[in-house]
Amino acid sequence: MRLRWLAIAVGLAVAAGATVAYLTRSAGDPTLRIDTVAATPGGSVAGTPPGSASASTSVSASASASASPKASARPNGSALASRPNDGSGYWPDFSNTGYAHTPANAGGFGHAAYPGRLTDYASGMSATKPLRLSYPDNSVIYFKHFLALKVEIYGDNLTFVGCLFEGADPNDNLVQIYADRAIAFRYTTFKPSAYARPPGNDGKVSSAHNPPGTPFDKSWQLITTMKEAVSTMDHNDIWGDAGLEMVTGFAGRPSRWTNNYIHDLADTSHDVYHHDGIGPQSEGNGGPMIIDHNTIASLGNTNGLALQGDGVYDHVSFTNNYVSGWGYALSIGVRDNATNITVTGNVFSAELSQLYGFNYGGMWGGKSRGSTWRNNRLQVRAGDGNKHFTTADNGRYLWPSNSAHSGDFTG
Repeated sequence: MRLRWLAIAVGLAVAAGATVAYLTRSAGDPTLRIDTVAATPGGSVAGTPPGSASASTSVSASASASASPKASARPNGSALASRPNDGSGYWPDFSNTGYAHTPANAGGFGHAAYPGRLTDYASGMSATKPLRLSYPDNSVIYFKHFLALKVEIYGDNLTFVGCLFEGADPNDNLVQIYADRAIAFRYTTFKPSAYARPPGNDGKVSSAHNPPGTPFDKSWQLITTMKEAVSTMDHNDIWGDAGLEMVTGFAGRPSRWTNNYIHDLADTSHDVYHHDGIGPQSEGNGGPMIIDHNTIASLGNTNGLALQGDGVYDHVSFTNNYVSGWGYALSIGVRDNATNITVTGNVFSAELSQLYGFNYGGMWGGKSRGSTWRNNRLQVRAGDGNKHFTTADNGRYLWPSNSAHSGDFTG
């Protein structure tokens, strides 16, 4: 279904041309750099636009200093025993998401791993000026740095790999996507330009345990699909915002959310924002969606999965995620009419304080409407912020009613 979200487009756009990126190394210089040339018609790889800064420009000061912690060792641990940023690498966290951790062949495109620096999209970029990106359909854009008040993206079936989008646009979109069918972001970071790390997050917790996080005037609100593009979001690091208002899917074309680190929402000491993780989708009649193995953790007043309409949500799969905080962490509609919903294998952690509960209204679709709720476990440790549960509940099963049980839900 198509989201209807009104935005005021700002004039002054910077037009972009397509290029092809190559990794090069000069004699005697061990540094890998990205050089670019103009793409062939309908080119498959896009890079630096004409007239931009040098193709090997480093990330601006706002993004470069400690932009991402160093990668951890190979993942170990287990779902219930691990937490994001505990060193295990089991859950999506600072060690395995975002541009700095882009591996070779990310997304299956055969490209090299992150070369150690990003290329500025254009010279003179600023968090007070908009950018307009226009790429040929089917382009793949690697290791680019975008700094803007708002980034407008034009072109269908584009894939951004290992990129950084940063800026400040309170109560408005950092990224607006004008595509008809598809958009993909892989190993990409979305953040406020004023900060290298989320305020209050020392890199050892999933999300800051205390408000306010990014102040309102330094934040951005949303990534929004303005047309009918269905998104693929994989291994992205997303913070300092208030939601991801993107098309949920169409029959045969589900949106896909895998291995993302969604955390540290903005201005959590106030209610100016609705604090939503994936969403909001406020009309209903959404899906299909595949949401698998993400970290969805933040203080906030609304939902980590924010399906907030009264229409029917259908074929939404929410599996193997780490979930903590929020108002109600999950909202699968505001009427008990969802169909073919799957909620399985998730860890619902008491790490972060929570206003109300994990599941809004106890609604999950129901067995009679083809839905499944199984093997969702509670993780509770001494000193955790969610006081609705105690350490005696650790490892117990979370039922849709928000209660802890020694046996799994079978309804």
